[in-house]
Amino acid sequence: MRAVDDVGDESKQPLTLRVYERLKDDVLHARLVPGSTVLEADLAARFGVSKTPVREALRLLVQDGWVTVLPRKGYLVRSLGLEDLRDVFQLRELLEPEFAGEAAARFGVVGGGVVREALERHRSADDDLDLALTSAADFHIGIAELAGNARAARVISSLVDEVTRLHHLMPRLEPRIWSREELDAHERIAAAISRGDRREAARAMRDHLRSTHQALVQVFGVPRRTARA
Repeated sequence: MRAVDDVGDESKQPLTLRVYERLKDDVLHARLVPGSTVLEADLAARFGVSKTPVREALRLLVQDGWVTVLPRKGYLVRSLGLEDLRDVFQLRELLEPEFAGEAAARFGVVGGGVVREALERHRSADDDLDLALTSAADFHIGIAELAGNARAARVISSLVDEVTRLHHLMPRLEPRIWSREELDAHERIAAAISRGDRREAARAMRDHLRSTHQALVQVFGVPRRTARA
């Protein structure tokens, strides 16, 4: 495995941030599964760095809620349960319909190219799961940005990351991200925003989030992927 220092353009980033991004990517892609323990020494050896940037990166992951501290033992990758899923979508339903409506109200002034581009990337993802998930995330984050609320965009990004992780943990969820239902829901939202239809944009977003939540709950009992070598 490559050392962190050897990772292309990432070399321009501070070392702690590079380690953080790699570890977060491992969590989101279920290479570090919920309930697994990680140790500073093991990670330092894996990435070819000292313990200091690893420790600092893990502290950032603790702050973000991806891992928890096990005193004198290491760090535990946070679990993901039905209550977590409920919390995520409760927050999304509180935030995203309002921002979809605000994006529609602002569309004539600021445009919505980023949202439409994300939708087109999603449509062209074919069997590329990472591209499909990233494009879907960019669609939702882009709407908050279009609404003019950078803080909300960061919050929504964190919430969408939880859904991304769930797709990697549960193989049966993968077809949904390419489904006609998913793409058509995004199309309805984008179309309402483009028309400047605030009420319809909010309604379409709310319906989409509720449908997605129900679909995720239905497959939550399916056995998850096991840890990868």
